[in-house]
Amino acid sequence: MKKIITIVLLLIVMVNVSPAQKVTFSFGNRSIAAGILSYDLIATVPSGQYWAVGAATIRLNISPNPSTGLTIHPDNPVINQNPNISSGGYQPLKTLAASPTIMSFNILTFNTSGFYRFNPGTYTLGKVRFDVVGSFVTDSIKFRVNPPFTSALTTVNDSTVALVYPTNFTIINPTITGTGNNVSELPKEFKLYENYPNPFNPTTSIKYDIANNSFVKLTVYDVTGKEVETLVNDNMQAGRYEATFNGANYASGMYFAKIEAGSYRHIIKMVMLK
Repeated sequence: MKKIITIVLLLIVMVNVSPAQKVTFSFGNRSIAAGILSYDLIATVPSGQYWAVGAATIRLNISPNPSTGLTIHPDNPVINQNPNISSGGYQPLKTLAASPTIMSFNILTFNTSGFYRFNPGTYTLGKVRFDVVGSFVTDSIKFRVNPPFTSALTTVNDSTVALVYPTNFTIINPTITGTGNNVSELPKEFKLYENYPNPFNPTTSIKYDIANNSFVKLTVYDVTGKEVETLVNDNMQAGRYEATFNGANYASGMYFAKIEAGSYRHIIKMVMLK
């Protein structure tokens, strides 16, 4: 009996001193249309974890080339905001310019308990948007959580407890594969391009063209035909877009990306090698 009690106590101590990661933030679905550059802000909760979403501020740094090529486009409410954390006990999500080069993505709640809980999976929180000023060569947009972590940079809450970077949350900054200025010509046909890079480890970009306003679904499947992630599931305007698949929580092997947009259907093969 004493041995069992000792083992239980050791497990409790181990859990207390080694908190597990709860959420990873990343960007996806990059698009430039109507003078606006936008990204989806994505939260991925790993297997066996959860994120009980309290009031939180997620900050981003922008440093385009040239420096005058982009300005922050505040949204109140955020476009395509996640309904689970923007209603009920939550206020609508909003973004604002904390400075000319710092954007704040704000999750606001009056809750003191009963926070919405994201279980393992990938979730779009909402769009972050930037105005295109003239032309630009590259957009550099990164999470403002440079070590050492301090609340002055970014505060992410699990209920009323601030999550510590990188112990309780991590980040994946975007790899820019598309550059240029405002799209002057809309695509004439629907198209799903081959992902890049391919093979990949652990992220890859998937570009696609939408010829006219349509409901678009972009889904990733494994070799057994099981749905792994839905990257896009929304009404979208005509334009050129880019989504990111993050396979950090999945095994090496063959995956398939399928797009459904209007009557258009297409599948590509993707190989992840870790």
